This record gives sequence, structure tokens and C-alpha cells, in this order.
Amino acid sequence: MELSDDIIQCANLVKQGDYERYRIIMTLDPKLRSDLFVLMAANIEISRAPWVSRESLISEIRLRWWLEAIEEIESDKAVRRHFVTSPLEDILSRSQSKLIKENITARSWDINTDPHLNEKELLNYIDCTSGNIWAVAAELLGGSQKIGRLLGNAIGVVQYCKASKKFTERGRAPFPKPEEEIIQNFLRWGKTQLEEGLLEVEKLQKPKSAIRRFVWDTSFYLKQFLRKPDYIKTSTKPYDTVRFFRFWITCLRF
Repeated sequence: MELSDDIIQCANLVKQGDYERYRIIMTLDPKLRSDLFVLMAANIEISRAPWVSRESLISEIRLRWWLEAIEEIESDKAVRRHFVTSPLEDILSRSQSKLIKENITARSWDINTDPHLNEKELLNYIDCTSGNIWAVAAELLGGSQKIGRLLGNAIGVVQYCKASKKFTERGRAPFPKPEEEIIQNFLRWGKTQLEEGLLEVEKLQKPKSAIRRFVWDTSFYLKQFLRKPDYIKTSTKPYDTVRFFRFWITCLRF
């Protein structure tokens, strides 16, 4: 299957910026890979935008650039040339474009120094960022936005916990007070979202359940973080003795 130069660039970006996702995409049917590479490349570019500079104005300009690009896609205007936006225009529906816009807006929190005020704000941040991206991904794989949002929220909880030390190093408070209680509630919410999402996946036909591959290690991390929250504060990576085998077993089953 011949890929355009733009999609090859997207695939390379995902390979460099999120190798775990790249490896999973490469296990999918070749017909499904291109759209996923484009979406994941967009997610990487958007998530990086708030961190391009310690000058908040520069980061805000970069995020605004992406918001305007998605608005162009949504409104059927001529879309600015970029190796991500050009192929993205071909795969996003209007409802999916709206989800990406909400994602970009939520990323404004990454620029500011204010903490999440409460647990509700934290959960909404995960839902608008990771939940929205995976809602789109699930549809591209033949599933539903509901499945993608549930599994995406679980993925987002894990990714946020892994990144929490970086927030702290930048002078951010990743979790509202009371921190320990919020962390436990946060992890339990992620675990519930994962369980509900996997129940929904079971209702799909087998070819559509490829999305399950993207949460192959999510349950492991949630359990480890619940067992030992210090992993989150220190960013110590829980050791998985059978990680390699679990990955391939998941791919063979689904």
C-alpha cells in the first residue's frame, strides 16, 4: 500500500514521539494505519504546542494556530498547508473536528500555572484531551465515540500520572487538594472507565475490536499506581516482567 509523503511524515512523527502507539498501529490492518497515523500525529503536535516555550504568549500562539487550522477543516475553508493538517482534512467529520477543537481549548491549561481547582476540573481535562482524541480514533477503527471516550479516559489517566513529575518540575500542581484522596479517586475513575469501555468492546464484531490493543497495558499501570501511588510522584516506572509477551498475546487475540 503506497502512502503519501504527508502520511509517511505523520508515521515518522508518531514513531519518534509516541513509539508505543506507533508499534500498536503497525499491528493493525494496513488499511487502518494511515488515518491513525494522521490522528496520532495531530495529537502529538497539539499536546506539544503548550510546551514549545516558557513564554506563555508563544505557546498560546501555537495553540491558536492549531485551533484555526481545525476551524478551517470544520468550515470547509481552504486549509493551511501542513503535513498533518492536509491529510487530517480528509479524515475528520464535522463532529470529530468539534472534538479536536475541544481538545485544543483544554490544552490551554498546560500553558498556565494555575492548578485544577477541583476533581471535576481534572476529570474534565482528561475527558476533553485524551477522551476526545480516542473518541475520534474509535470511529476511525469502526467503533463508537462512546467506546473511544471510555478507553481514552483510562489511557489519559495513566499518561497524566506518568507526566505528573514533569508538571511538578515546571512549578505546576498536577493534582488538587487533598492530593492523596484525589489521586485515589482519579485512578479509580480511570479503572472504571476502562472496565466499562472493555464491556462495550465485547459487543463489537471482532474486526472492530482492534481499539482494545491500545489499552493493552492500561490495566497494569492503573493497578500498580493504585497499589503504590509513590510511582506517580517519583515517575518511577512499574516493572512488568511479562510486558513483551502480554503485548503480543493481546495483538494475536484481537
